[in-house]
Amino acid sequence: MGNAISNISGGQVLQYESSSCFVDGKGKYEEYHESILKIDGGKAEKLLSKDVQGLELSCLGKADDICSKRKKLLEHSYGSFKGLKDTRRNSEEKTLKSGLSRLVPSVSFNDKILTSTIGAQSQRKKTAVFRLSFKRRSSDGETTEGCSSKRFLYHPKAGYIIPGCTVEKQNPGSWSEIPPSTFKLRGETYFKDKRKSPALNYAPYTPIGVDLFVCQRKINHIAQHLELPNVKTSGKVPPLLIVNIQLPTYPAAIFLGDSDGEGMSLVLYFRVSENFENEVSAQHQDFIMKLVDDEMEKTKGFARESSVPFRERLKIMAGLVNPDDLSLSSAEKKLVNAYNEKPVLSRPQHNFFKGPNYFEIDLDIHRFSYISRKGLESFRERLRNGVLDVGLTIQAQKQEELPEQVLCCLRLNKIDFVDCGQIPTLMTDDA
Repeated sequence: MGNAISNISGGQVLQYESSSCFVDGKGKYEEYHESILKIDGGKAEKLLSKDVQGLELSCLGKADDICSKRKKLLEHSYGSFKGLKDTRRNSEEKTLKSGLSRLVPSVSFNDKILTSTIGAQSQRKKTAVFRLSFKRRSSDGETTEGCSSKRFLYHPKAGYIIPGCTVEKQNPGSWSEIPPSTFKLRGETYFKDKRKSPALNYAPYTPIGVDLFVCQRKINHIAQHLELPNVKTSGKVPPLLIVNIQLPTYPAAIFLGDSDGEGMSLVLYFRVSENFENEVSAQHQDFIMKLVDDEMEKTKGFARESSVPFRERLKIMAGLVNPDDLSLSSAEKKLVNAYNEKPVLSRPQHNFFKGPNYFEIDLDIHRFSYISRKGLESFRERLRNGVLDVGLTIQAQKQEELPEQVLCCLRLNKIDFVDCGQIPTLMTDDA
């Protein structure tokens, strides 16, 4: 622009400049830079527009030779934005210094179309507008400064995102192993007095790791996108249990729609207990196998018996350990008191997947009720100060199936569920 402006005398120079950068889910980026100079005193005759490989140059006025010169400069500099930016900056600094005293701040150049009529233009000074748009896309193998704080993982090792610690320390951003007796479940006399008591102090599966991933859409069967630990298969139950909690991050809507969108996957990893055969009753071992094998069971209905999947007995347990640290309103306190530490059936918002040495349970929070999703939305930012106990159990429906037993459980210590660049994005084969 500097060479073009030096040939114009007695004009007023106004500048408009903007730039933006877009990054897609695969780490590719695209920069868009725009600069407009308006020079009063030019001669408006026609509009020239060029768009060559992402370059756009528009001139209003008698400036064909100026546009062609600038186009040659762009073609020479295309592919190196730094060189173009330095040249433009040096030339425009000189122009602004010479035209600063004549700058007219009351004129706006946000409008792309000049609305003045030909008659009005003939009574005023003619104007020349030079508009430069510059795009630059990243290429494979090119490092970008804008993506330096964002991680994209493909087939990562499982259990390395959230570190573990002891219950006594409870370091922020970590997970801890807790005794199953932390939860209260149906005891041996539940069908008589409806009372719950602390669960038995052992569980079939013990925690070994936790991950948190950003997902552009829900990822079902997440185990196939991870490098799982090598665990030997022994016994009749799967040695690995994977719980994939799918959390939405888009605003909660009353109507579900397709129940999909941007969110996170909180992945919990458990391995079968070393004392599984000795500590877990034969009945509960049978429960686990029915859950894994997707067996059907008969239930008595009002008119006749019906068959339902045994998996519909699965229940989610979640408890907020420190509600006083979250600055809850009176309505939120009532909500927490009503649902805190109370097991809830996961049906029908669950999916199950089997692998050679694992069993995966996907809990789809995207399809939960509006109240549940709205509550998660309001609590998300404050969960960085919250301590959560999470677990699963299988509901007992007969006296001989009591007491209920915890299937797996752990504690989450002040996990930040707001992505500020610290949470990696999990890339899949179909992404």
